[in-house]
Amino acid sequence: MAHTQPSPTGGVTPHHGHIAAHPQVNGHLPLQSQSQKGPPLSTAQKIAALNEQVWLQIGGLTELMGDLDGATNAYEQALRHNQWSIPAMNAIASIHRTKEQFPKAIEYLQNILKLDPTSGDTWGSLGHCHLMMDNLQEAYTSYQQALYHLRDPKEPRLWYGIGILYDRYGSLDHAEEAFSQVMRMAPDFEKANEIYFRLGIIYKQQQKFAQSLEQCFKYIVTDAPRPLTEEDIWFQIGHVHEQQKDFESAQAAYRRVLDHDPNHAKVLQQLGWLHHQQSNNYASQEKAIEYLEKSVSSDNGDAQSWYLLGRCYMSQAKYPKAYEAYQQAVYRDGRNPTFWCSIGVLYYQINQYRDALDAYSRAIRLNPYISEVWYDLGTLYESCNNQIADALDAYGRAADLDPTNVHIKARLQLLQSQLSGSSQSNAPAPQPQDVHPQAYQAPGVGAPPAPQWGAPAPTGGPPPQAPAPPRQIADWNRGINEIQSQAQAQAANGFDPPASALDRAASGATAFSPATRGPLPPAPTAPPAPGGPNGPASANALPPYHRPFSPP
Repeated sequence: MAHTQPSPTGGVTPHHGHIAAHPQVNGHLPLQSQSQKGPPLSTAQKIAALNEQVWLQIGGLTELMGDLDGATNAYEQALRHNQWSIPAMNAIASIHRTKEQFPKAIEYLQNILKLDPTSGDTWGSLGHCHLMMDNLQEAYTSYQQALYHLRDPKEPRLWYGIGILYDRYGSLDHAEEAFSQVMRMAPDFEKANEIYFRLGIIYKQQQKFAQSLEQCFKYIVTDAPRPLTEEDIWFQIGHVHEQQKDFESAQAAYRRVLDHDPNHAKVLQQLGWLHHQQSNNYASQEKAIEYLEKSVSSDNGDAQSWYLLGRCYMSQAKYPKAYEAYQQAVYRDGRNPTFWCSIGVLYYQINQYRDALDAYSRAIRLNPYISEVWYDLGTLYESCNNQIADALDAYGRAADLDPTNVHIKARLQLLQSQLSGSSQSNAPAPQPQDVHPQAYQAPGVGAPPAPQWGAPAPTGGPPPQAPAPPRQIADWNRGINEIQSQAQAQAANGFDPPASALDRAASGATAFSPATRGPLPPAPTAPPAPGGPNGPASANALPPYHRPFSPP
């Protein structure tokens, strides 16, 4: 199985193979067709056509010798003799793609399509360039045109690009189908091991763990696609075992990585959290802390390692150390709602209720769809001056987000009964529940990093909505469904409600004293828009840590 290259090559065959007899319009008629088509060529036209062919041959030979700059110059000479030479423009575009100069390649490909808008190969190459520049909608449109115009849509490189496109959109089912079809069409495809890796990631995300392990990762573990190594594949294998709750196998896979790289920060992070999950006993928790401390020593900038270290300290009620670890985490990633939920739990445990409210409200502003945050907010309102109405509102929002959670339902029913006077209960408010570290994280957080072949994955918001999928490949029709006009997906947190008491700056928040503490503000009706001087974007520091005190 051959190793992969850093950038996929798209859906066009090597351009120098078309030079000898190109059937498309080039601005000059082929010399051998003079007697059959149109008026006779003038002497100047014949000379120009001959010069074009000579420079095309020179460019092809120069390119075969590995001199891409010299080949480009030769093809440009061909264009001087015929500015509409499709072989020359196609060759230059291919060289720019090889150099990953995709904007320049797009310019030449678009010029070709002005002359020959039915060239399926050119549309496929254009789709690849747009994909590498992260222009996903343009890539989809180009691939659609390629499938429509190609005489035979069973082109592995084209479907390889389509698979990457849907993978980038997050449309995993369509990506899986495209990649699987590539392997059916061409089992010896040049990038087969890269496709197996991508399928392994997709199957893992789909929770098809057996397929991810047996059909993908274990199949390529000794022949990893470049730039990956065997240790990277073992990391993925360990993570799949971890998702299966097979902690023993996961640890064995992770240790294979550490045997080669003892300071692998991500593997140390995973091992630390594994030990934390495996057992509540002291030895296991100390081992977890040991691994996580090694992880932050290896990579001091990883916010997730600092956060998990804080969670381990919280499990041992080492609140000052947990505070320090959380502070390091939010310093590196202040817009992570999971971090702020856990910080709220910390402040609740040490009775700094006002600071807990700030942390929960900050998490809600960043992501209003985390049921645990609303539940914890409800426990906070119950604990402070018995604000039952506000607690009910928070629990209600948690129940809307997690309707199958029996604990939330039970708490709602109990408080509703108390509020109506049908029951009395002196039971204390429930303890807040911390969120799972990876439940609401951005894709890839808490998982082994996957390589980016070509352009990096889009960041800064949810991916755009994937366009309609192509027709079933088994049909092999020459077209795909017309693309529907779709607006760009809006930011998930793009709310603009009225300001509330939760919008005050957290940088000035401190634990309130018994003399000054009044009722907490009402439950937030909707998350305020992020940003601004009081928003989470400008305040990543935690409020000061105070010694625990008992409320009056």
